[in-house]
Amino acid sequence: MAAAEIVTGDRYLEKLVKFVEKQAGGLIEGALALKLNPAGLHYVHSRLDALHELESLLAGAPVDYLRAYVSDLGDHRALEQLRRILRLLTTLKVVSVLPPPLRDPTPLSLLPFGRLRVLELRGCDLSTSAARGLLELRHTLEKIICHNSTDALRHVFASRIAEIRDSPNWNRLSFVSCPCNRLVLMDESLQLLPAVETLDLSRNKLEKVDNLRKCTKLKHLDLGFNHLRTVTPFSEVRILHTVSIGVKVHVICLL
Repeated sequence: MAAAEIVTGDRYLEKLVKFVEKQAGGLIEGALALKLNPAGLHYVHSRLDALHELESLLAGAPVDYLRAYVSDLGDHRALEQLRRILRLLTTLKVVSVLPPPLRDPTPLSLLPFGRLRVLELRGCDLSTSAARGLLELRHTLEKIICHNSTDALRHVFASRIAEIRDSPNWNRLSFVSCPCNRLVLMDESLQLLPAVETLDLSRNKLEKVDNLRKCTKLKHLDLGFNHLRTVTPFSEVRILHTVSIGVKVHVICLL
């Protein structure tokens, strides 16, 4: 894993640009994972968004004329290069510097990243404000870790303005880990995960197992350290191999 030093403002951007350019090969190939904090990610997006707005405003203008208007954005070419590399990254970690169980309320934007296959969020806050661009990653994302970052699964997997039944599926997402959140329900957004094989919902406040009917490829389910009152039959998940509840692992073969 590779991480950029935690600084702020233009100095943060300058260090990030140098870091990403130096490690571009490993980052794009997935050998390294870019690690940012929520405030840093927010700042990067704001600068790239400002660059995009200026480019749209001055479309067709001479290049030198455009660059004269982006002096406040820093090095224009460096921002362009950063934008190109971020679009190609396959792995991203966004990790808060706050100690658990605190969460960083800074709004997240994943719009600069269009090809992510692995996403890890720790100490973020998806329940206070939706992560922009997250739902657009449903076409590429294969693994997501959401640790102490949401109060509800629907805040991760479903739109806030549409009914869950009208939301699109995550057809490539096979690994979902959402431990140590404040989940009280296995809500209907789980029905949007037809490809999930491993589902970790441990260390939450769940009382009931529900909405696994459409998780037809589920093999490993971790519900350890919740508030489950009973262990209901898992007959609706036909290929489930193992279920972990508390310190016990129940081996269930329903092939």
